[in-house]
Amino acid sequence: MKNIYLILATAGILLSSCTEDITDYNNDPKLPTAVPPQTLVANAEKNLADRITTISGSNVFRLWAQHWAQATYIDESNYLIIGRDPSQAYWTTYYNNVINDLNSAQALIEEDEILDAVTRGNQLAIIETIKVYTFQHLVDLNGDVPYSEAADINNLFPKYDDAATIYTDLISRISAAQAALANGGESFGSNDIFYSGDVTAWRKLANSVKLRLGMRIADVNPTLASTTVKEAVDAGVFTSNDDNTIIRYESSPTANNNPIYNLFETENRREDYIAGKTSLDKLVALNDPRLDDYFADNKDPYIGGPIGGNNSYANFTHLNFDIVGDPTYPGSIMDYAEVAFFQAEAVERGFISGDAEAYYNAGIAASIAYYGGTQDEIDTYLAQPEVAYATATGDYKQKIGTQKWIALFNRGFEAWTEYRRLDWPELVLSNQTQQEVPLRMIYPVKESAVNGENYDAASSAIGGDQLTTPLFWDVN
Repeated sequence: MKNIYLILATAGILLSSCTEDITDYNNDPKLPTAVPPQTLVANAEKNLADRITTISGSNVFRLWAQHWAQATYIDESNYLIIGRDPSQAYWTTYYNNVINDLNSAQALIEEDEILDAVTRGNQLAIIETIKVYTFQHLVDLNGDVPYSEAADINNLFPKYDDAATIYTDLISRISAAQAALANGGESFGSNDIFYSGDVTAWRKLANSVKLRLGMRIADVNPTLASTTVKEAVDAGVFTSNDDNTIIRYESSPTANNNPIYNLFETENRREDYIAGKTSLDKLVALNDPRLDDYFADNKDPYIGGPIGGNNSYANFTHLNFDIVGDPTYPGSIMDYAEVAFFQAEAVERGFISGDAEAYYNAGIAASIAYYGGTQDEIDTYLAQPEVAYATATGDYKQKIGTQKWIALFNRGFEAWTEYRRLDWPELVLSNQTQQEVPLRMIYPVKESAVNGENYDAASSAIGGDQLTTPLFWDVN
């Protein structure tokens, strides 16, 4: 016993003499102990943009919008996604790599006693704008999702909040953010990869996101929608392609190439995707000048692959990867064409004053110009009876919905979402399974096992965790 006490006493003396805090040994001197908030924000922007831009197995929405079709691997085009679990990829990116990083950056900024009040306010408002954008994307993906208890490391089993309630709160949050950005000043500078710290540009984005929130609920809550849309437009939304929110990718062999290029060129030369027949046929019928921007000229005449068909890559028109597959091709987060079409619809609904035709024309022109089209091409296209607002087929939903769908060609999630909301254009059944286009994405597979009680409650609340369950704003 005396020997044991002697050993313990000796060990205590040695430990106390070597260091006062042995936890220092857990610190890697080559790793930073703290990450600056501007780095966290840049990382959140990068992760958000890459997730939207990529065409990996999780980002199926260019296929679900029927702009693209598949060759060889056709599960996603037939809406068979159980083995892919797309929602998990989105939740991992959005909750872990976007919202968590933004929460950490927000805490650091709020604790910074040196930062001036205007810059602090702008930085927090920019963070809030990205959060609102991200949460809206999650709701539009799944419906009810973790929100009030999301991204809390102390809560491993967050509840799912009601989607309509989330939307109402997001409108309040984006309203406060755009108001804070109204005073100008500094923000994140060059660390902001979307706008290089331009506060005026961020305010336009905040208002444009608010416009989108308002228009999404136009059929289910027209009173709130009308107020929200008018406030956004009056405060100042996008007015040209110069306002577009994009990520600029690089040509050098870095981690900042366009993800489409990385998938098709850097990793391997894949032959999985071809022109979707639905999209290609529509552009051919309308003599659309974007036809050779969207699609390659490997087939004369053009021939689109049936949606969900057992297609051969060699037999159909390819996508124009010289454009969308270029390593420097920008990733689009939000653009003026989308905003202009929202305004055209808002006029038709009586939410704002103005000329619906002028906004409709502006949306088409912005899209064609984005792909390098000339004014002559724009004028010729708009003059066609099948395109002109006064003579195109259908009501305003059909006219706007069809042209908006065309303009959103490389923005699959928004193209799919606006199709769900406006129900135009007409999309076809999948070739192999004869299924209609999904109305939502199912929840991550592991949620039922890991967060079962809250998953079950959410699934019941929305009417079932099925691809065919409509979101709260999809009432038609």
